[in-house]
Amino acid sequence: MTEVLKLSPSTDGDGASVTRLMPTRALHFLDPFLLLDHFAVRPPAGFPPHPHRGFEIITYMLEGAFRHEDDAGHAGVIPTGGAQRITSGSGIWHSEMPATDGVNEGLQLWINLPRAEKGIAPGYQDVPSEAFPVRTEGGVTVKTIVGDGSPIEIKRPMRYEDIALEDGKQYRWTIPAGDQGFLYMLDASVRVELFGGPSDGRVLDVDRGSALIVRSGEASEMEIVALEPGKRARFVIAFGTPIGERPIFRGSYVD
Repeated sequence: MTEVLKLSPSTDGDGASVTRLMPTRALHFLDPFLLLDHFAVRPPAGFPPHPHRGFEIITYMLEGAFRHEDDAGHAGVIPTGGAQRITSGSGIWHSEMPATDGVNEGLQLWINLPRAEKGIAPGYQDVPSEAFPVRTEGGVTVKTIVGDGSPIEIKRPMRYEDIALEDGKQYRWTIPAGDQGFLYMLDASVRVELFGGPSDGRVLDVDRGSALIVRSGEASEMEIVALEPGKRARFVIAFGTPIGERPIFRGSYVD
């Protein structure tokens, strides 16, 4: 079923402010996606050392910067507009802490690994903002985080974009057959019309802090229009190919 979910802020880690799309009571997971957190952190809050296993992570910084360190000696800083891919695989132990004194805001997305690949060696990839492809035309700006032209390497077939629409502008997104995913609203609001499948002709409004969920086979295209006069609408969209295996959550391990 295609639906709009309103997210509620909470805390995680050591005093970090987090707005979570999944896993929650309303949305446990959305194969292949396991978690989406929109975080905002000021020192001394953060995410002190903790383990992960069995999935991949993309951390994308909207403002400020984040410092990452792990038990294997890897360390680095993700700057504004940059991203980091972590393959947790057989297991890592790491920390993620703010790297500036102001607000450090970003998105963290977890993507499941098939059970046959959960034991692979951990790996990392840090990508600065200027390395991502950006196209701007007619009041529409699209930055590809994962997908055509992006240097980010991920195991699952997926597409992940950061999109901004000027007042009244629109963007059309084609959903690959069988894929499912979400639109998460960062600023202002949009109206989404769905085409194809059981959701054909449905029109839904998505406000800041809300997410549109589109499951496999529900629609083949979305037309997205910025709604608020004088405001730029900004959102991310991520769609991926389901694995077809139900994840087993064991805290920050996923089997």
